Amino acid sequence: MGHYPFEWQIQDLCADDFNHFHNQFSQTILQLIPFAQGPVALLDAATDPGQALHELNKPKSWLQHIKRVIRRQRSTLAAEKPVLFLPVWGAGLIVGIAAVEGVDEQFADVLSEEWLSDRSRIIARELYLQKQQAFDPVTGMFNGRHLQDTLDGLLINALENMGHAGKKRAPQHMTLFLIEVHPRAKNAEKAVNYIVRAGYYLESFLGQDVLHHLGNGVFGYIGENVDEEQAQKQGKNILSWFRREGFPRIHIGINTIQSIDSIEDSATHVAEDGPACHAAIEQTWQSLRKAGRRGPYALCTYSSIRTPGTHPLKKTKPAVLAKLRKFWADTDMFAIVLISRDRELPDEVFPKRLLALIEPMAEAVPLSENETFVFLKDADKKKALSWASDLKKKLPGDLGATYSIGVASFPCIDFKKSDIPKNARKALLHAGFFGPDTMMFFDAVSQNVSGDIYYGEGDLVRAIKEYRKGLEMDPLNTNLLNSLGEAYAQVGKPRKAGPFFEAVLRTDPKHYMALFNLGVTSLATAEEEKAIAYFEQALKVSRNKPAANQKNDLLQQLGKLYCRTGRYKKAAVLLEKENMLEKAGSIEPGRYAMLRYLGEAYMGSGRNKEAVMVLQRAIRYNPHDAGALSMLGELYALENQGDEIALSLCLQAVNIDDRQWKHWYRLALVRYKMADYEPALEALKESMRRERKSEISLYLAGQVYDKLGVQAKAAEMFEKVLKIAPDHRAARAGLKKIKIKFKNEVGSDSQADKQRRVRGNRQAYH
Repeated sequence: MGHYPFEWQIQDLCADDFNHFHNQFSQTILQLIPFAQGPVALLDAATDPGQALHELNKPKSWLQHIKRVIRRQRSTLAAEKPVLFLPVWGAGLIVGIAAVEGVDEQFADVLSEEWLSDRSRIIARELYLQKQQAFDPVTGMFNGRHLQDTLDGLLINALENMGHAGKKRAPQHMTLFLIEVHPRAKNAEKAVNYIVRAGYYLESFLGQDVLHHLGNGVFGYIGENVDEEQAQKQGKNILSWFRREGFPRIHIGINTIQSIDSIEDSATHVAEDGPACHAAIEQTWQSLRKAGRRGPYALCTYSSIRTPGTHPLKKTKPAVLAKLRKFWADTDMFAIVLISRDRELPDEVFPKRLLALIEPMAEAVPLSENETFVFLKDADKKKALSWASDLKKKLPGDLGATYSIGVASFPCIDFKKSDIPKNARKALLHAGFFGPDTMMFFDAVSQNVSGDIYYGEGDLVRAIKEYRKGLEMDPLNTNLLNSLGEAYAQVGKPRKAGPFFEAVLRTDPKHYMALFNLGVTSLATAEEEKAIAYFEQALKVSRNKPAANQKNDLLQQLGKLYCRTGRYKKAAVLLEKENMLEKAGSIEPGRYAMLRYLGEAYMGSGRNKEAVMVLQRAIRYNPHDAGALSMLGELYALENQGDEIALSLCLQAVNIDDRQWKHWYRLALVRYKMADYEPALEALKESMRRERKSEISLYLAGQVYDKLGVQAKAAEMFEKVLKIAPDHRAARAGLKKIKIKFKNEVGSDSQADKQRRVRGNRQAYH
């Protein structure tokens, strides 16, 4: 049941466009009003203009001119300080007012109403064409051109704001995300449907953020006031959510502008040859490409590519390694101490007074003005820690800063000598968790810390190596076991992940994350009952720990499973207890689906009116939620709220996501209610092709065949229902009715008629 996948028609201009296209619209208006310098303020005609003027810090005197434009339906000029007020038209109505400042006074006196009216219509047409060029026909979302224009406007505004202290500050952090969901599909239509479905899922997760489709399954959006740590967290949430929704791969490239001040030189330089955003987009693309090499579900930040020397686990420089090799060449036991100044003091060498405290038996190898390695020959853990402690006691208080120390020794399991300097750095990072002026010896927890760094960057291959090494040092460490399990789950290996979570529970039966993760892996391996049991245990633990991680995700997964397995009342109780309706007013990204599950729970419990209310709310948050659309269509039909609307909703659902058998079943149900039996049968065939053992689809198919007069096929469907559910009374009654009818007809027919009837029933609709 294919449909034309491209949408070329777009809506007329509306007030929302003033936010989405502010910079582009302003430039276009100034080009068409060449005697004005700007700036341009775009005001919504449907809202309180006084409030809008206050928010934009514009004069109250503008209010009378705005009201005049709306009342007279034509442009007007404020003569006292020439400001031109132009109506912006959409579908023949005024949707907004463009207030153009900086009008040349020489032209102000000669502008005719006819010229202004004509110019207003031309501007509206140009703005509409500009809007049309900014949309992607595959997804109906904004395209790459709009992403570029938006980013360019943000960068330019940021540069302008640097020189105008009175202006509203631009975001201090700005992150560009590129997200790839490239499909593997048999044909173009399936590829397009996959991309559209992925875009809708992503759009529902992001909520108010504007999503762009650059083409071929690459989406982009800009996170304003989102720093790199927040961006990585959001990226990991997207990866987890998409994996659990059944998408086989997704890659994310992240590029954070840490401070607007830092872009001034680069943006000005780029602007000479093209838009200031080109460099930022190119950098994010590099991050996306690297993420694609890390596994099926991975992300990468541009900072990890741009400045590898500042990476927490940066490589030891070859020249430093060469010096250390000379020291350890003739020994099989040594320790390396990494001393790091907690507060960087630039333009200084590493303090000579500190280096002077290092005894001749130790060899110092300075790395920078803030760090130095110290090589201790024939030193084990005890000697190395004793030496480092003695050094800290000798440090004078007037060095200007405190120092933290990481210590690692050789031999250590199967680490090579050349690994020990990096192990010392891992120990230093481990020490950082305890604040400045601390010391730590390298251990399994240090490996967990380094693994978490790689995991946070989306480099799951390296993270797995780090966690495995840590478990060689401490096989019962629950944090390492859980971390390794999570990493395997993220790379799409749930069966390999499960045993690690089970090992955690043997040590700590109430480990929340292990219980939650076992639920997730059980769900990935189609073990729904096990998943429910683990999620229920995790929920019990979480209620004793209100701040437990993944709580919202847990509720969503458990609610979904309750609905999938027919436990509708339990799902309703669960989601009602968590006050989903109250929380939905300020609902977080990715949680819109919970309203859908609550609606499904109400529907399955026979609470149809409540279900309609909740599903309507779910669709307001995400108009492309196929599940909510499909269920709402069925409910409209059942509650007699309009069969045509019900049919439209069910058709939208299968057009958005044609993989789900229930979407096709509900479409068939609505068609059946409308006595449109042949299309109902086609929808049922699609449903049964996806799920052969659905008793509700089989029973409805029996009813449809009966209405079409194909009793043999109807009887076959009812018999299949009874094999699955022997106590299905309606199917048994339907089958009995057909048998009686068939018996009566056979008794009154000739032998030739009997044979023709049997052959016809067998052949019909095969």
